[in-house]
Amino acid sequence: MTAPLLHVVPGPDVHGVARHGVLVHPHLDDAELLRVERLDELDPDALAGRTVAVQVTDRLLADDPGAAVEVWLRVTRAAARVTAVLHDLPQASDGRWREARTRLYATLAATSDDVVVASRHELLLLTVALRAARPGAAEAVLARTHVIALPVERDPGAAPRPPEDPSAPATVVTLGHIYPGKGLEETVDATAAASRDPRLAGRSVAASNLGRASAGHDDLVDELARRATAAGTTWTTSGWVDDADLPAALAAATVPVAAHQHLSASGSIATWLGAGRRPVVLRSRYSAELAERMPGALTLVRPDELAAAVADALADPSSTWLDDSVRLSPSAAEAGTRLGEVARGPAVSVVVPWYRDQELLDLLLRRVAAQTGVAGGVEVVVADDGSPEPPDVRGAGPLPVRVVRQEDRGFRAGAARNLGARAARGRVLVFLDGDTVPDDGYLAAMQQACLAEPVLAVGRRRHADLRELLRDGGTTWPPPVPLPEPEWLAQGYAETSDLRAADDTSFRFVISAVAAASRSVWEATGGFDESLVGYGGEDWDLAWRAWLAGVGLRHVPGAVAWHDGADLDGRSDDPAVLAEVKNAETARLAPLLPHPLVRGRGWTHEQPDVVAVLHARGWSSAQVAVVTESLLRHGDVGLWVVGAADVPADPRVRAGRPPLRVLGRARALVEVLEPVSVDRLTWEAWAADVSGSGDALTSGPTAVQVTLTRSAGAARLAGRLPEPAFLPPDDLEPVAVDVVVERWRQGHP
Repeated sequence: MTAPLLHVVPGPDVHGVARHGVLVHPHLDDAELLRVERLDELDPDALAGRTVAVQVTDRLLADDPGAAVEVWLRVTRAAARVTAVLHDLPQASDGRWREARTRLYATLAATSDDVVVASRHELLLLTVALRAARPGAAEAVLARTHVIALPVERDPGAAPRPPEDPSAPATVVTLGHIYPGKGLEETVDATAAASRDPRLAGRSVAASNLGRASAGHDDLVDELARRATAAGTTWTTSGWVDDADLPAALAAATVPVAAHQHLSASGSIATWLGAGRRPVVLRSRYSAELAERMPGALTLVRPDELAAAVADALADPSSTWLDDSVRLSPSAAEAGTRLGEVARGPAVSVVVPWYRDQELLDLLLRRVAAQTGVAGGVEVVVADDGSPEPPDVRGAGPLPVRVVRQEDRGFRAGAARNLGARAARGRVLVFLDGDTVPDDGYLAAMQQACLAEPVLAVGRRRHADLRELLRDGGTTWPPPVPLPEPEWLAQGYAETSDLRAADDTSFRFVISAVAAASRSVWEATGGFDESLVGYGGEDWDLAWRAWLAGVGLRHVPGAVAWHDGADLDGRSDDPAVLAEVKNAETARLAPLLPHPLVRGRGWTHEQPDVVAVLHARGWSSAQVAVVTESLLRHGDVGLWVVGAADVPADPRVRAGRPPLRVLGRARALVEVLEPVSVDRLTWEAWAADVSGSGDALTSGPTAVQVTLTRSAGAARLAGRLPEPAFLPPDDLEPVAVDVVVERWRQGHP
């Protein structure tokens, strides 16, 4: 039986995020509630194996802001499925903290299976953060981001509207904690200006705030009071207001105001509306969204209209109360129900690329339905690679199965897997070819491997005549007569300790027919290359890019699946047949995968093994030529020249900056910041392994910065910035502006 949804709500009872979580929780059906002051107080196994929805803001993640990413990854890594409900998204008003908050929120979203924000405005803020910090995964993450607005509903305990007394002192009131950027200064100034309106002659007008100062901002209380005095009015704050006293205080305000210009969601506006008040609100993208959803609920004004709007409201207090016809939305029940629908997705998605083989698909679905030990729910997505007739999945019983289809444009298993992965909702994506059937514990073993750490996992593919098994009734499992397994593959796993000791050559040991990855790893990798058409190679290419993205490789020998028939080497007695298939695969891969085991040595393709960028503004053409040649001597190097008027005529040299797709497949980026020849890189030309050469670099700085793609990818996966590294100065030689190229060549044979 699947455990119920676990709803994690951090923060003290008075915190807005905690209040929101507690408000919607009763409408999550049978969900369990887990309250905690901060998420860093959770035990690492507190969420293990659970489907969870987490209310999260950076201030409730960790006591140390620098540890927030680490805390999030530690707490959520073992969860079967994670929905992150994001609050307080980064925006321009964050100032010097914006970059760090951008990386944090991009990581929160990228490592969650579904993401919830409270407005279309917040969705745009998240878009900016993802495109800045996780550009490769941004669109995929946004595709699974949902807008569920904060509940706004009338409070049945709201105080009644008091009788109007034009002679009584009037108050212009803001609500909530006091902190910079809340618009309190603007409210004080508007109050002072409005008090001079002739319609208010003889009436006392003062500004106030319901709420206390946020931690570290007590000084603002005196500053605002002095500002009000200088402007000819007064400003006070109530301090903390108990819930029992709040309705009366909200009703007593003459004019409710929300003057924050950088809102992304607002509990204070919702509170005013719940009390039956119609606040004066500065127009922003978010407040305009609220007004569109709830016509008649707000009085929207530009900043230069605030004083006049306050004066109008003071002159006509009835305009600050909601008409009975105004419909507030969503209710807490609506918001909670929608969150529950999003959060209760499957934990594991089995993606099956398939082409017109119904009997093996039936067997595969039966064996998936028989799986044991999986934490959370399982779904199957059958990705039909252009079959004349769609698959029949009616025999799958209660197992959730969906079918997605693409047209027949040749053998496009990689594109089919991508199609299925995009339709899938699980935290772990398990790929099983349509002719490959799992043993009972397969999904659980792959799920555990993918949740333990960011890896691209590969199971053990065994071989048997599955059709003969079906002819015998198909009731015996596992197959009693296995066929030989490829020795080279078993040897590769043995020599690398099941890929725990993987290096740049280990991409060869990943087989897409029995591969799996967490959704965040999948999106960081970019999925299969859909340009590859024909049998074989797409798994090596995927593993290569995953390795360079900082992802680990892992063989899971306990996850056994059975392929129908022999391995490729055993499918024909004719060596020419094997040669034709393998050579076609190599020809497809060589332009994309620059490792010398695939490409060989001496070939030139658009995709180099090492990318070099010359920041050559102000260099002489001779300096550009010498630096270029010094780099091209180091093997499969492609150069991009920035800022030079002339670019050397060579197919390996281009003007401008390298595209992201090229950087993602290259093992290193070498940036030459000053005119120096590079006498030596920290790895040999056409090296088997580059990823282990970082120890030979220096923290510098020197004239040449080196980024090892795998190291940088691992840092980004962990939500960190890559540490800069440089070539040692002994490996560099300055090139004079008047260098004579011929003589340089004679001196550097």
